[in-house]
Amino acid sequence: MSLPIVALALLFAGCAEERRSDPALISLDSGEVTWESTEGALWGIADVLARDGMIWVLSPVEPFVHGLQYGAEMVAFGTQGDGPGEFRSATALLSLGEAGEITVWDAASRLYRTFAADGLPVANRGAGEVGTVRGDIDVVTFGDPLRVAVTAEGGTVRGEFAGAVMWGSDLWTATLVHTGADGNVERLVDFGDLRGAFHEEVRTRSVLVPVPLWDACPDGSVVVLDPMARFLYRIDSTWEERDSLSVPWDVPPLTRADRISYLKGQLNAELQGRRVEDGEMEAMLARAEEGGRDQFPASAPLAVDLKCSEGRVWMQEYDGAAHPLGFSQTWRTVALAGDTQPYSEVTLPPAFQLFRVSDAHLLGVVTDDMDLQRVASIPLPESLRPFVRDGSRPVSATAPEMRVALATAPDDAGSGRLKDSPR
Repeated sequence: MSLPIVALALLFAGCAEERRSDPALISLDSGEVTWESTEGALWGIADVLARDGMIWVLSPVEPFVHGLQYGAEMVAFGTQGDGPGEFRSATALLSLGEAGEITVWDAASRLYRTFAADGLPVANRGAGEVGTVRGDIDVVTFGDPLRVAVTAEGGTVRGEFAGAVMWGSDLWTATLVHTGADGNVERLVDFGDLRGAFHEEVRTRSVLVPVPLWDACPDGSVVVLDPMARFLYRIDSTWEERDSLSVPWDVPPLTRADRISYLKGQLNAELQGRRVEDGEMEAMLARAEEGGRDQFPASAPLAVDLKCSEGRVWMQEYDGAAHPLGFSQTWRTVALAGDTQPYSEVTLPPAFQLFRVSDAHLLGVVTDDMDLQRVASIPLPESLRPFVRDGSRPVSATAPEMRVALATAPDDAGSGRLKDSPR
């Protein structure tokens, strides 16, 4: 039975103490990379997950799922279709099922499909209604509306949309829903009740609009970033206690170059490889930027992706020069507990795309000049590991915070073998 929506306490969030702090700067180089797959075998990787001694890779072509161990491929399976062992739209890898099993989120079928380590189908589990999402939404905006995360007890968290998701601004209409391993459904957060949802740019702009970002954490909690109000909310595993952390850094204005970069990405996607002369391309982009300037926000997004590891939240910094949607090599982190340095700024090696953060490694892929990819890992710097100096684990948020009561928004509010990836 679905419980009533519990909105985050926006009436009180603006009163939280803001403690500005310079981040610890951490730069990781290519010499720290350990290869987890062979060279030249993969491309267009959609997800990577380490579980039970295997590294699982989701690719865009058949066979869709690859199981790696000690750098070698041990199994590969999955074809297009609706039958056993087939997918309509394999979107993500999930750590659901018994030891050794892997689950694939088939978004088009709205199914979680679980497989044994040898690739044989084990079970299908329905995800419920998600809503209508345009097919190229990953080109249009950051903040994946089809994202699913697994909680510590084997449940799932995902967004649910009443209407169609056509633009980034539509992500503010989501309700974040938790489904327990027993099938019990609880509606956690209505993004429309977040303070940032009442910002004028959310209501009037549609392109590169900052959107709520979220993830499930290894301790069973869920974190949500309101990028307009600049607050990070943490909902604990009981779904009853909620903390609020102020995100202290400023964001720069969105420049003409940023807008041109986004529009060029859109145009290239539409052209699908057809060549256009440079002069013609520049003229088309200039006209599109001038005519569509009022559809862009004034400032760059606070973050374009978010991941939660043990005791720390990672937020990817926007950089329009690096990617049309701003995906950069820089991740800012906020410690949730037990850290005298609550903020860090981590720069990843060139071409390294981060997928997962465990308590000891960063797991991702490296793309070469031919767009071929290799799975790779990087040891997590000691300063970012979850254990504090006395050897204990963090248990509660101690970064700049306040305890959040339950309320609603005001009506007039403006090297080596990897450990398992986090759930």
